[in-house]
Amino acid sequence: MHSLIQLSIVVLLLPLLSFVILIFFNRRLPRSGDFLGVGILGTAFALSAYIFWTVIVQTYDPAFRIAWDFTWIDLGKVPGVGPLQIKMGVVIDNLTAIMLAMVTLISLLVHLYSTGYMAGDKNYGRYFAFLGIFTFSMLGIVLSDNLFSIYIFWELVGLSSYLLIGFFFEKDSAADAQKKAFLANRVGDIGMWLGILILYSQFHTFSFVEINANLAAGKFALSNAWLTAAGILLFMGCVGKSAQFPLHIWLPDAMEGPTPVSALIHAATMVAAGVYFVARIFVMLTPDALHLIAFVGASTAFMAATIAITQNDIKRVLAYSTVSQLGYMVLGLGVGAYSAALFHLVTHAFFKACLFLGSGAIIHAMHHEQDMRWMGGLRKHMPWTFATFTLATLALAGLPLTSGFMSKDAILAGAIGFAKVEGGGIFYLIPVLGFFSAMLTAFYMGRQIWLVFFGESRTHLKPAEDHHGHDVHDAHHGAHDDHDCHEEHHGVHEVSWNMRAPLVILAALSVFFVYSPDPLDGAKGWFMKMIQTPETVVGEASLQKAAALRSGVAPLIAEAVLPPAGHAETDSHAAAAAPSHAAPAGVHTFADPRQAEIAHAAHAAHFPAIYISSIMVVLGISMAFIVYVFRIIDPEKTAISIRPLYLFSLNKWYWDEIYEATFIKGSIVLSKVFAWFDTNIVDGLVNGVAFTVKKFAFANGSFDKYVVDGLVNFTAFSVNTTGAVLRKLQTGKVQTYVVMLILAVFGYFVYYFTRLVY
Repeated sequence: MHSLIQLSIVVLLLPLLSFVILIFFNRRLPRSGDFLGVGILGTAFALSAYIFWTVIVQTYDPAFRIAWDFTWIDLGKVPGVGPLQIKMGVVIDNLTAIMLAMVTLISLLVHLYSTGYMAGDKNYGRYFAFLGIFTFSMLGIVLSDNLFSIYIFWELVGLSSYLLIGFFFEKDSAADAQKKAFLANRVGDIGMWLGILILYSQFHTFSFVEINANLAAGKFALSNAWLTAAGILLFMGCVGKSAQFPLHIWLPDAMEGPTPVSALIHAATMVAAGVYFVARIFVMLTPDALHLIAFVGASTAFMAATIAITQNDIKRVLAYSTVSQLGYMVLGLGVGAYSAALFHLVTHAFFKACLFLGSGAIIHAMHHEQDMRWMGGLRKHMPWTFATFTLATLALAGLPLTSGFMSKDAILAGAIGFAKVEGGGIFYLIPVLGFFSAMLTAFYMGRQIWLVFFGESRTHLKPAEDHHGHDVHDAHHGAHDDHDCHEEHHGVHEVSWNMRAPLVILAALSVFFVYSPDPLDGAKGWFMKMIQTPETVVGEASLQKAAALRSGVAPLIAEAVLPPAGHAETDSHAAAAAPSHAAPAGVHTFADPRQAEIAHAAHAAHFPAIYISSIMVVLGISMAFIVYVFRIIDPEKTAISIRPLYLFSLNKWYWDEIYEATFIKGSIVLSKVFAWFDTNIVDGLVNGVAFTVKKFAFANGSFDKYVVDGLVNFTAFSVNTTGAVLRKLQTGKVQTYVVMLILAVFGYFVYYFTRLVY
């Protein structure tokens, strides 16, 4: 076994070890074992950093890949199926190495941050145990080399998020949020499982490599529509985990968990899993499936951004921002900007984790206040939080010199190139929604910065009833929650070093030079060169050639591939293929020629995307200044003048109400209909049959009792009576028999003479 494989398995098991120790023994350990959780994650990060250094820095090969697997279940030959084996395995490539480092680093920083934020909580040790199982589950997804094992860890992530979102289970809002998250994700996961079964039914394997090789060889016996359906069903898993429309409703409510958990869910683990999974199955997706994915991503990005602009809860703004940014990533994958989408996944993880941890510092300093309307002036009291939060905000808004600028603009350039290659028309809606979302992002983040850090404190303006108002969702109210309230009357102050250090590290990782020496072109950096589009893109051309092969019309030959890795700079924002040696030995591959077209069109759209995006960002920030700094436009009066639109945004497009009125109430009505049908029809038939059978049995029993048994009993009685009479006549005395004979003769004569007379 390769040493890197061994190290990766150790990295995977370390958080599980943390969970096992802390869930059973945390109350017996000093400080409930928090030092153990931090130490174990620190070790996991150190090993992940070594893997990252070896794979990315030393090897520096876009085609790097090593794997190891073993037979987990062997059912032998199954009738109608053949040999049935399920394997589990580990794969390490460039994407794996980057994700390992990212997940373990953010988890480590969340662990460290939590030692300050969660200090004094009555379930302090259990909290760190849940962080361990959460990290273990995500690392399992990252390392899995097949669909089955990734699905196992996929469900473990769902369980982990359920436990952490509902950590303050004494609160109804937290309990409701964890159920909402769990059920919404089950909908997506059912579709994902069906997609896995479609592929397994064709290839009898869950391995990514084997499925890709079979698809490239044209061994998918079903139609193109079935392959598209399989891809869309697999994508449903991403729709659930990465909170895409229409299953986006759970993620904003997930902030009911502790704030550090929000950083972990929204940045490095649960939501990232969906985008990562789509990247792993990218070569299995047909053009039709990719079109749907692109539109879903663009719609989600725009919708969530329009909701974020009116939210008042500091964490809820960031939650809808996460939904919007995930939409960007999904959009990028849908338009073929594979590298850019994953680039944004990584950059977003760092600056969004910084924002959530920063919001936690603010909430901590404000004694659990989360409504931005009652904040203000915090930059004077919290300079470190202000500086790091602002830098992360600039990265989220996509300003130059930040990581978010490079990754988001790469996606938008890919969207423009995609729309151009697809012939324009409705496809231009995708980049248009993307650019408008960028403007809205700059606006609502500018609004947040101003309301929280600038102006004067507005705490004294807060109405007493707003402690339980519609927009105040205090994740710590009512259960000790994150801290004792002995600080309530103290002034606002900066957080301690163990909460401040993660903010500084994450903010530093939001600057451009971490990823590329050129602040305007991420393609010149190490990330875009290392993470390139898989070569075996199964598109319409591939399927047509595969069909021709099956019919014997054409031989299977190696098709033209996309430009090699050395030319990565020529397709900066879209799908640049890996060199041909990246494919498994002996496997002939197909390449969708449109990917190369999109790559070149995206490269041509690079600077136009930068210009348009920059203009939109400046417009968004300017609008925030006009409304909240210079007060040229009064936000309260504007909200009243456009009240329907304001309420539409404030109430999240009424999606919760729509689902309540349709799916939830519809399910209740349907259940009542089924209950009535069961009671009156099914039970009626069953009860009717039972009644008929009962009556028939009663009649049959009566006939048997009174007729059949009566006849039998009467016969027995007659025989018994006759026997009793005859027994009296058989005395055994001669005298009796002589008298009877005389009487018989006498009787005969009387009878005879009577007949003669008459």
